[in-house]
Amino acid sequence: MPQERILYADTAAWRVERVVKPAGAAHAGNPVYQVATPRWVFPVCGVSEFHMQGWQVLLDGLTVVALPTGLPYQIREWQAAPRSHMVVSMQPGCASAGSPESALAWTLPPRALWQLRLHWRALAQGREQATGPVFGQGMLCDSGMAHAAVARARRFMATRTAAADGLGWSLHDVADAACCSYFHLARLFRAHTGLGLHTYREQLRLAAALQRLDEGEGDLAALAHDLGYSSQSHLGTAFRRAVGVTPAQARQALQG
Repeated sequence: MPQERILYADTAAWRVERVVKPAGAAHAGNPVYQVATPRWVFPVCGVSEFHMQGWQVLLDGLTVVALPTGLPYQIREWQAAPRSHMVVSMQPGCASAGSPESALAWTLPPRALWQLRLHWRALAQGREQATGPVFGQGMLCDSGMAHAAVARARRFMATRTAAADGLGWSLHDVADAACCSYFHLARLFRAHTGLGLHTYREQLRLAAALQRLDEGEGDLAALAHDLGYSSQSHLGTAFRRAVGVTPAQARQALQG
């Protein structure tokens, strides 16, 4: 499968790299993988799904996937667009430094994703050392693929947000995609993820905004439109409340 690996750090304990897959790249024949040492996959852009012995774990814009050793897995891509993710791997012989816990995924809030992007940029510029799979604040253990309706809802929201095409969609559209009523889905979603539907959608949109700003997006009005915000001001208010800085400040820091 054609892909590019960009090394950010390679220490005695940790290896950090960015994996970039071009548009249309697929896992031919749906191969089965295993990792030699514990590994964490962090979202950057794109939507993938990891299948691990009956478990399904969605790698959307918010979720970190843990890959323990000895657990075979397969990957399904949900978009043909280019995908990219950060991979933090424990070096051989460093198992005492820590390993993935029993949970296979965590959902990170926008502020933690912002801190991670700053950390990755500092690694690339040699201003920080890799000390482990930095998660940031407010981790939430995620079991949101355990229920079929919740899984369908998460896939719908992840793919629609990642498309960033400016076409409006509502939480009732999410319920339709999940094949249940809005109120029933809202209860199921919170029970299985710990977050409300509105909060999850908002965090997905802000994660997508962070990605665009990291890429140097200069038209904040277009960014707001593409992500479904009513105005640039609406995006700015939501972004600053969740991340702690304005979109312009985030772009400047990520491009510095």
